[in-house]
Amino acid sequence: MKRTHVTEHTIDPAIGRRIFTGCWFSAGLGVSILQMLLLAQAWLVNQQAFVPACMASAWVFGSLLGMRLRATARLMGGCLIACTLLWLLGSRLVSWRSAHVPTALLSDGVLFVLALLLGAISTAWLVQQRPWPAAAERAALARGLIGITAGLFTVWVLPAWAGLIALTCLLPLLALDCRPSRRNPLPTIGSVVENWVGRYWTPDRWQVQLDVRSLPRKWWWSYLVERTRESKGFVQLTLLASSSAVILGAVWGAVPTPFAAELAGTHELGKLGWLLGGQIVALAIGTCCVLAARNVVGFPDRLVPLSWQARAFSLALSMLVFLAGSLVTLGLPFLQASWWLAVSLASYTLAGAIRGLLLPRLRPRLSTLVSAQPYRWNGQGIGRLDTFQLAHGCALEARLTRMFVTTESILIACMTPVLGVLIDLYGSVDRVLVLVGLCFLLALTLSALTSVLQSLKHAQRSQGAQSTFGERTTRAFRPMYSPARFAW
Repeated sequence: MKRTHVTEHTIDPAIGRRIFTGCWFSAGLGVSILQMLLLAQAWLVNQQAFVPACMASAWVFGSLLGMRLRATARLMGGCLIACTLLWLLGSRLVSWRSAHVPTALLSDGVLFVLALLLGAISTAWLVQQRPWPAAAERAALARGLIGITAGLFTVWVLPAWAGLIALTCLLPLLALDCRPSRRNPLPTIGSVVENWVGRYWTPDRWQVQLDVRSLPRKWWWSYLVERTRESKGFVQLTLLASSSAVILGAVWGAVPTPFAAELAGTHELGKLGWLLGGQIVALAIGTCCVLAARNVVGFPDRLVPLSWQARAFSLALSMLVFLAGSLVTLGLPFLQASWWLAVSLASYTLAGAIRGLLLPRLRPRLSTLVSAQPYRWNGQGIGRLDTFQLAHGCALEARLTRMFVTTESILIACMTPVLGVLIDLYGSVDRVLVLVGLCFLLALTLSALTSVLQSLKHAQRSQGAQSTFGERTTRAFRPMYSPARFAW
């Protein structure tokens, strides 16, 4: 009877996914509010864009560290709540003034350490494995696109309530983590049931640990070239995705706080509401487009049909042009009306959503390729999957992904203060947005020209090889002709 009682109270996995997605999305918005609140405090101390840009870089370094932290989700959530309360209440209870250290310098040091700490704890909490189905892809994408704008709006329009709103957003996920493990929809991480399921019900049950020292020096490039044979344009999409992530990550780390400060100086903070509304409308339009194209864009572990792959590839590349163009229109001085800014940011959000949905399907994981095309991965004459080879490929893929994430994070953290210096130098956010957008467009143009030239060169080589082969074949079949006669 006790086992039946527990089973009746276990949450269904489909319902559990919706519950966890809502709580995770709320926690993500709360973390974004905390980040924007920290950057706003850094701006108020010095009134320079370089200082909040450095705080954003510290948050990125903390997030990079948080991806490697391993602890229980309950512990990480409790630590985040405790650090937030100490931060919000400690400044009122403790005075940081000192006769030997300048107040601004001491405040900057405290905020820098706080950015590292909050970035590490919040990232470790959000990416922690839980006995719940993973958050929906569209919710994670929406959080990444509108999280900064929502946090900016909350902090600058509702400054007195920003801390309370952030804590309120964090509490649902913490309450979910404190729920008894026996009532969760999935087995507890590390339990006997989970180990049994992972051993007998997953195709890649081999756990391979790579010896990095034994890998060749340019193993990552060889792996990318090898994956291009299975997924067309894998290398090009990977490099463009990484470069665009670095540029856009630096822009959204350095620009939002000085932009909101300029609006506050001119008493135009209402434009932040227009920007957030434009992003919400763009996400609604994107959702309708996904529902209309659900036969083409399915789940993340599904490949794009062969008849649509060329068009999806071109669409994903064109979205990068829209992202760069949206940055330019956001900074043009004659397009600073509220509705123009909303349209520009809405186009940026829609392009980012389409790009975020297409990239995982055009650059599928190795396990997705195995599930979609198992005949390519069969053992030689065995008629079954070579699990050891699959596990080795998945380990290489995980290592490559980790290397790219680390490199992108370091580049974002280094580029963000540079944009902060440019904002202070020009005295305006608009000129920096236009400059970055034009440089982004120029880089995309040069990349497209290089790709076209390489394709033309490859086509000429192929035609030359075919013509030479055809000429040799024709001569070989001519009467009274033999290659041996010329040799003689």
